Amino acid sequence: MPGRILIVDDDPFICDALELILTGAGHATKSLQGGQGVLESVMALAPDLVLMDVNMPGVGGMEALDTLRRSGITVPILMMTADSGPATIRDIGARGGSGHVTKPFDADALVIRIARMLEPDAAPVPQGPDVPGPR
Repeated sequence: MPGRILIVDDDPFICDALELILTGAGHATKSLQGGQGVLESVMALAPDLVLMDVNMPGVGGMEALDTLRRSGITVPILMMTADSGPATIRDIGARGGSGHVTKPFDADALVIRIARMLEPDAAPVPQGPDVPGPR
């Protein structure tokens, strides 16, 4: 099911690559370089999914995730990270993230994962920072 996806990453190359991959799969995309302004972007764009990097200078992905969940935003948020250690994965879930993708990622696997997350019967999105997300 095609959807509107907000990509949040400080690396313009990653943003461009993800836009190319996801628009090729039929999704509408918008990129935000860095976590600053993510709440405003989500409210303005009303995306179906946010794909966000964990490690960014300034406002990092975890801080942006906290901001979105504290604001009552329930859109699925799929976090991207090169650090897929157990502590990071637990932290993503504890903060209300809907899952994670390990960088570098496989484009086809990412497209499939996002399509599953956008299905109408997908698992519910966690409602707060203390509720672990679906795996």
